[in-house]
Amino acid sequence: MTRRIRRYGGLAAAAVLLVAAGVASGTPTLLLAGVVPLAFVVHGALSTLDPLDDRVRIERELRPEAPLPGQPVEVTLTATNVGASALPDLRVRDGVPEELSVRAGASSVGAALRPGESATATYTLTANRGRYAFRPVRLRASTVTGTVVDETTREAAGADEFECRIDAADVPLRRQSTAFSGSLATDTGGVGVEFHATRDYRAGDPVNRINWRRYAKTGELSTVEYREQRAARVAVLIDAREPTHVAGAASLPTGATLCAYAATLATRVLRDDGHHVGVGALGVADPLTDRRPAWVPPDADAFATHAAAVCNAAATGTGESVTATAVRADGGGVDPDLRRLLAGLPAAAQVIHCTPALDDAAVSTVESIRAHGHETTVLSPSVTSDSVGGRVFALERAGRLDRMRGVGAAVVDWDREEELPVALARALRSGGRR
Repeated sequence: MTRRIRRYGGLAAAAVLLVAAGVASGTPTLLLAGVVPLAFVVHGALSTLDPLDDRVRIERELRPEAPLPGQPVEVTLTATNVGASALPDLRVRDGVPEELSVRAGASSVGAALRPGESATATYTLTANRGRYAFRPVRLRASTVTGTVVDETTREAAGADEFECRIDAADVPLRRQSTAFSGSLATDTGGVGVEFHATRDYRAGDPVNRINWRRYAKTGELSTVEYREQRAARVAVLIDAREPTHVAGAASLPTGATLCAYAATLATRVLRDDGHHVGVGALGVADPLTDRRPAWVPPDADAFATHAAAVCNAAATGTGESVTATAVRADGGGVDPDLRRLLAGLPAAAQVIHCTPALDDAAVSTVESIRAHGHETTVLSPSVTSDSVGGRVFALERAGRLDRMRGVGAAVVDWDREEELPVALARALRSGGRR
């Protein structure tokens, strides 16, 4: 829509006043002084601006195109003058999804563009899980004097929406391959790659495991044993209770979402390494069977589909998320879902528990797991805010993590600035001993 703006009303009045004063007084200087504002008024009145129409090409690019929950999304919006004449003043504002806010950079840009020139706006978004659609881009062009303005909206070429998912299939394998390799180690000696102990030689021991260096020094035969590598039985447990559905800010992922994402990736990594892995969630029913607790055993039919459904149910929850300063510690007590789940776990199973540790019940859960004799690793995403209340809440959370360590659990405190594969690698290195 093209419209004309009256910007020089004051100059027009000044020009008329100076000219009238010059004529009345017969002073040429006043007449000449009236010419200057009159020139601006005339120029503004005669200025024209061709409608934008197809004179500007808009392109939007996202990196990455399918972000993980909480992962920064860099948006690049480029406006190019593809017309035959210059645009002396072009303003472009991207239609940021209503649910999101700009975390860094600016979603608008202004510039004077000659034919073929471009202007670029770069900004960063951080999204929770879900699908987000961009609104149309707003364009505003004006003449040099600003008296003629043309405004319009345009759909950008390229990405017009994106989706945050917790499906492990969306995680690039290259991000996992260097962090995790081999099987979980045991504390028994046998065939492997990591030194465990030496023992006296027994007839039939492989020649390549004889400690020839010791034999050369002492004349005594001994056999080297390595830490044995066995497929482990692992239960990956998601804390999806109501208190975990909080976030550090409105546009950031909730603790339950981050826990579900971590569990999804941990499950895939461990199963790819040959371990027997089951997935469970506290606080939600199994979306396929409607049973509590949600639990997918290692030998379940269509394991990948079933596990993905449980993880998505854990991430979604049942209500609106709040900030991590509103939740207070509640009493402990053993969750009935946890009691039933632990009753079905093999005695030798190890547990990877993903919890943001936002209440005392999270500590009770770890205490119960340890009381049943399971080696436990806790992966805890931090969702506390940077406010004064958030810092107080962070101190309470740190105390809970210390209490978990006190009962023998290996605890990995995952800060949201740290990439999950790095935190997960630390978690898997902390566990696996039995």
